[in-house]
Amino acid sequence: MGQIYAFDGDGHVEEWEETFSDKYLDPEFRDQRPVVVETGEYEHDYKWKIGEETLRIGGSPSSKDGVVSTEYTKMAKWRGPHESGEFHSAKDRLEVMDAEDTWLSVNYPTLFLSWPIAKDPALNQALTRAYNRWVADISSQYPDRLKWITAICPSDIDEAVKEMVRTHEEGSVGLMVFGEYNEKSIDHDYFAPIWACANEIGMPINVHPGTAALGAMKQYPSLAGDQFLMSVVRGFKAICGSGILDRYPNVKVSFLETGCTWIDFATEVMDFTLDNIEHRIELGALREEHQSIMERGLPQMKPIEYIKEGRIFLGFEVDDDLLPYMLEKYGCDCFVYASDIPHSHRITDSPKYLLNRDDIPQKAKDTILWRGTAELYGLPKPFQSVAAAE
Repeated sequence: MGQIYAFDGDGHVEEWEETFSDKYLDPEFRDQRPVVVETGEYEHDYKWKIGEETLRIGGSPSSKDGVVSTEYTKMAKWRGPHESGEFHSAKDRLEVMDAEDTWLSVNYPTLFLSWPIAKDPALNQALTRAYNRWVADISSQYPDRLKWITAICPSDIDEAVKEMVRTHEEGSVGLMVFGEYNEKSIDHDYFAPIWACANEIGMPINVHPGTAALGAMKQYPSLAGDQFLMSVVRGFKAICGSGILDRYPNVKVSFLETGCTWIDFATEVMDFTLDNIEHRIELGALREEHQSIMERGLPQMKPIEYIKEGRIFLGFEVDDDLLPYMLEKYGCDCFVYASDIPHSHRITDSPKYLLNRDDIPQKAKDTILWRGTAELYGLPKPFQSVAAAE
């Protein structure tokens, strides 16, 4: 089979005490820094204390004062050494990547998969800046193989744009967003400055699973309780149905970590919705609810056309049953391989798992582990990267 050079388009890091240390956190917020506290639920079980709130997102935090959580220790088979999970150094993460035949990894946060993590918007913005400085600093120890994504706090859209520009200049290869923030979907006019900035500087916008409609979660838990994954699907509908990709033609968009089995359903829903509106236009039967769509402009293409044009990229799981069908229908270039290191639900050594599947054509296997990631983030092709390093 030869050497594998996987390009991981959606790895993760888990924030720890160093993330919000004086080295990274703005001086005026250091007296409000997040601290790790024992929950008392069982031995060495931790949460972040931010203001008066305590929270834990995924495995963050997984240590306190150098003592690793009991949960992390029990799940180390999947998660790897905690020094890698917490991104103590490039060397720590590269050891895990090398063991899984992964040449390059684009890393996303863990704690910031919920928004906001601090009630005070100014503090929340400061925490995202600290995170971005920290992940950039560790990644800079081996920049050819460790890439990173910008986290923002959109409560101040102008500040979010400033952070996009700053981090892009420091080496960020993309922006993480959610499909919705409380009552606003990601295509809302409020977010237009983000789209305009991404269009100008060439920064991909990546819709990642997350919880950012906390108000809805409290008021309508039966409706909003599934938003972590479903916000990606709703983000797909909002973006593909709004014409936003036509207004910002330099922006590539991805929809990550939700598998690929939902895509056919979502594209068919969008096709039905847009066909219905176009039919109503022909008949002169538009209703009031269609006016906002018309004012912003109908999308010029259907979702599958944006995908095949290289504007939309899609995550997948290496054990997705429908992956062979999806590759046949949508092609191999749009799919972004992801390891999900160091989260506990992942499949370890997933590049080999994929290559060992006997239901995927060899041609697809030769490209799916790297091409989509390289195309989305504008990265050198794997053999160019390896040759340069050697």
